[in-house]
Amino acid sequence: MYLPLLFMPLWPAVAAVLFGLVGAGLVLQRQGVGGGWLFLALMLLGGVGQVWAPQSLYKLPQQPAYIESATGPVAANLLVVQALENLFGWNHQDGAGGWAQQVGEGFWRLPRWNPASGLEQSEFLTDNWYPITPGQTYTQSFYLRHDGKEARFQITFFTNTGHHPVPTQMEPVAPGVWRLWASYTAQEGDHSLRAIDFFNAGGDWRYLEVGWAKLEVGSSPSAFSWGQTGERSLSWRLEWWLGMMLLGFLVLQGGGVLKQLVPSWMAGALLLGMGIHLGYALWQLGSPPYEGFRPPGLTPQPNLLGHTAVMLAGLVWLLGGSRWGGAALAVSGLLIWVTGSRAAFWGWLLLLGIWWWGLGRWRWSMLGVLVGGAFLLAWQPEWLGRLSQATTLDSSAQSRLVIWQVAIRAFLEYPWTGVGFGNFPVYYQIHRPHGALEAITGHAHNLWLHLLAEGGGLALLGFLVWLGGVLGWLIRLRAGRVLALVAVALVLGLFDFSFFFAGVYYTLLLALGFYISRFDSFLQDRHKIP
Repeated sequence: MYLPLLFMPLWPAVAAVLFGLVGAGLVLQRQGVGGGWLFLALMLLGGVGQVWAPQSLYKLPQQPAYIESATGPVAANLLVVQALENLFGWNHQDGAGGWAQQVGEGFWRLPRWNPASGLEQSEFLTDNWYPITPGQTYTQSFYLRHDGKEARFQITFFTNTGHHPVPTQMEPVAPGVWRLWASYTAQEGDHSLRAIDFFNAGGDWRYLEVGWAKLEVGSSPSAFSWGQTGERSLSWRLEWWLGMMLLGFLVLQGGGVLKQLVPSWMAGALLLGMGIHLGYALWQLGSPPYEGFRPPGLTPQPNLLGHTAVMLAGLVWLLGGSRWGGAALAVSGLLIWVTGSRAAFWGWLLLLGIWWWGLGRWRWSMLGVLVGGAFLLAWQPEWLGRLSQATTLDSSAQSRLVIWQVAIRAFLEYPWTGVGFGNFPVYYQIHRPHGALEAITGHAHNLWLHLLAEGGGLALLGFLVWLGGVLGWLIRLRAGRVLALVAVALVLGLFDFSFFFAGVYYTLLLALGFYISRFDSFLQDRHKIP
């Protein structure tokens, strides 16, 4: 069982599955640590909310008759549903300006001249990019209205290699409505395309209206169809939620097997995995492909690596004692420095303080080392890198304030069910303020707000029942170190939604399972949650 512990810092989801299999075996043998009703309550409350959550966040406009009457095979639309929401004009002197305004019937209006400077726009575009394949032919099309007698435009296929203007067809489809389209075969080196994108080629119009845009594979346009919304289906949401609850319960049971292993070997396996991950992250830090980016290591995102590092340091401390915990804190501190995760830094400082207090009579000797290190970093704050801005309200922090506002709006709109697990990014796309610093976001950057936004009051109630039961259990067992690890996980959740990430969630459950099984073994009594 030391191998899954080695995997935990590298591939926590893989390690969780292995521990889950062990936990399933213990449950079948009636040797688990219990706690099933807590996971069941969380699973049911969150799951019921998903059934009643909105099936679609988009209110799609009714298609006009000239679009509904189109016949023939329909190719898939590669554009996202909200593709035209960020349509804007551009000229060489002003840059971007003159954002499109929705006017109904699926159209968005653009002025011919930049409203701020009065200069004529030379191009109209959205800054959405889509992957393309060399040798494949693609067609851009959209419907257009304008207020003049004559209007001329040219579609351009702007790829990662530059502009590719192509001959453009402008076909009348109804009085005052045209469909513009053009095709382009991707060349060697083309791998992404910005769409839609077209040039102003003259005319006597003052404004134009663009709607019903499409990007498709083929040499001519097919009938309009909606693209992907990015929304998660009910089946996906239920599978994700129920699967995470079930695996979490089994990992909790599997943590009981750790009491049979040698503490120093367990701590050593975890620390070795952390060291390997640190080495890989340091390589990323100096590698050209990652130049200018924060290294994520083997995780999807740098903050997740930092958060995992803090939780793993706490697990090492719990399994191996203070000396191993001190070494793990040092390695996790380096991982946090590499990733620049400021939320992880705050969690690490909390864990460091609790570890220091637990040193007993040695704490005052260690205090001099810690205070000396603090003074050294205060004298040379640049050594901290991005962590020196942990208390700064920079653009990243300001963008989170906006994201939190949108999350609160989602909860107020759907107070019981939220918008559905996995759907907050879509809701943010629809409702983010104009000019928001972050055009997209993967989550609400706060555990509580994210639960409210995606799961509503039912999911939050389930989580509070689960958390209250766990805390009550640990308090009865006087499990101070595990309580400290719970507190660290909650601190991390103040600035990010990482609680249910494998490196945080399953690490915490392993700690819970280990301590509970060990306590039962020592006192020859079963302390399961009723």
